[in-house]
Amino acid sequence: MKRWLVILLVVLQPCLAQTPREKKLSNDVRYLISQEGQRMKAGVAIVHLATSEKVSVDGSRPYPLASVFKVHVLLELARQLQAGRAGFSLEQVVILKETDRCIGSGTLQNQPGGTKVKIQRCVELMESISDNTATDLLFNRIGTDSVNKMLAELGYESSNVFMTNRAAYLIALGMGQEWRGMSGREIAARWRKLDHSQRLAAVGRILKENQGLTLSRFQAAENASAARAAYADDVAVATVVDNLASPDDLADLLGRLYKNELLDKRWTEYALGILAQCKYKTRIPRLLPQGTTVYHKTGTIAGVVNDAGIIRLEDGTGLVVVVLVKDVARGCSDRASTLIAQIAELAYNAYSE
Repeated sequence: MKRWLVILLVVLQPCLAQTPREKKLSNDVRYLISQEGQRMKAGVAIVHLATSEKVSVDGSRPYPLASVFKVHVLLELARQLQAGRAGFSLEQVVILKETDRCIGSGTLQNQPGGTKVKIQRCVELMESISDNTATDLLFNRIGTDSVNKMLAELGYESSNVFMTNRAAYLIALGMGQEWRGMSGREIAARWRKLDHSQRLAAVGRILKENQGLTLSRFQAAENASAARAAYADDVAVATVVDNLASPDDLADLLGRLYKNELLDKRWTEYALGILAQCKYKTRIPRLLPQGTTVYHKTGTIAGVVNDAGIIRLEDGTGLVVVVLVKDVARGCSDRASTLIAQIAELAYNAYSE
C-alpha cells in the first residue's frame, strides 16, 4: 500500500505543484484546443520567465516546425558570429548559386545567379519575410549539422533540425530516383523508416541529383504536384519530412535567449531585434494590446500553422509563447491562426494583471 502511495504522489506532484495561475491558464488553453475537435492538434508551451511558471500541453512531443526552424538557424549563426569564427561577419558577402534557390516564400530566389548579398541582408530576409533561399544560404554557410550540435549541447532531446528548405521540398515532391512516382503518404511512410544517418544520406543524394535543377522547373514540379495531389497527401508528407522540435524545447531555447544565457548582451539584442522584424501579425501579436513588442517567427506548410516567440510585458519581463499546430483540416488554417492568437492573449492577460 505504501509503495502505491509513493507512486501516486510522484504522478500527481506536477499537478499539486502548479500555482493557481498556472492551473487556470492550463485549463483555459486546454479548453480552447478542445473546441477545435478533430480539426487540428496543438502543442503548447508558455513560460513566464520572471517566475518560471510554465504551462505545457503536449509540450514534450516533437512537432513539424515549418519556417519556425529559422529561429534555430538565426541563433546558431549568432553563436558563431559571437565566437569570432574566422572570416565570418554580418558584412561578409555570399554569392547566390542555382543550387541555393528554393521555391516558396521569399524574393531572393528571383535574383540572377551570381548575385552578391551580405549575410546581414540574408538574416533580415529570413526572419522578416521568411525567405527560403536566404535561409538556405545561411544554413549552408554555418553548416547544416551545426544546429543539432547546438541543441545537443543544450540538452534538447526532442528536436532535430538539419534540413534546408530546398532539401525538404525536393523530397516532398519526389524529385529523386528513390522517391519518384510515390504519393505523399508513401514518401512519408518511407521517411519514417529511416534513421537519422539514413535521412542525412537521402538528403545528400537528392541535392546532388538536382544540382542542375532550374528555378522554373522546380516551381513547375510544385505546381504539378499541387494540381494532382490530395490535401491529405500534402499534409502527410509536409508534416513528416520536416525539421522537428517540441514546444517545451523551443520555449526553453527562447527563454535562454531572452535571459542572456545563450548569447552575450550584444548578440542577444541583435537576435531579438531580428525576431522583432517578423512581418506576419495574425498569430501571437494579433489580439495583444497595440504597441506590444513580440519577438517571434511564424511557420506554415500544408496542415501546419505555427508561431513561437517572446512577448515583452509592460514591466520588461519576458513571456514565452510557443504554439505548434499540425494536422490542420482543409480550410481551417485561419482557425489555427486564431487559436494561436487566443492562446497568446490568454497568456498575456494572465501575467499582466
